Amino acid sequence: MGEMGLVELRRVFQMFDRNGDGKITKEELNDSLQNMGLFISEKELNQIIKRIDVNGDGFVDIDEFGILYQTIAEEQNDEDDMMEAFNFFDQIETDSSHSRS
Repeated sequence: MGEMGLVELRRVFQMFDRNGDGKITKEELNDSLQNMGLFISEKELNQIIKRIDVNGDGFVDIDEFGILYQTIAEEQNDEDDMMEAFNFFDQIETDSSHSRS
């Protein structure tokens, strides 16, 4: 992952990590997905966490999030699609009343 990818990764991670503690809880993941209009069941949420929570602490840290991010990036052969996805994240962040300093 290039330098630009890491910067982007951190930015997206921070959008999910609402309280800035360096890990994404199940609740933060659920809130972020709901803000994107994605409503998933508790069961599906647990499966997502289980799949990406490599160290088994019940949280998603930036390294684990990076694995997920890279998986998405690799599935997106067309870079324009990837940019569209992040523009979507940007829109959500802009629309959200929750702002970071």
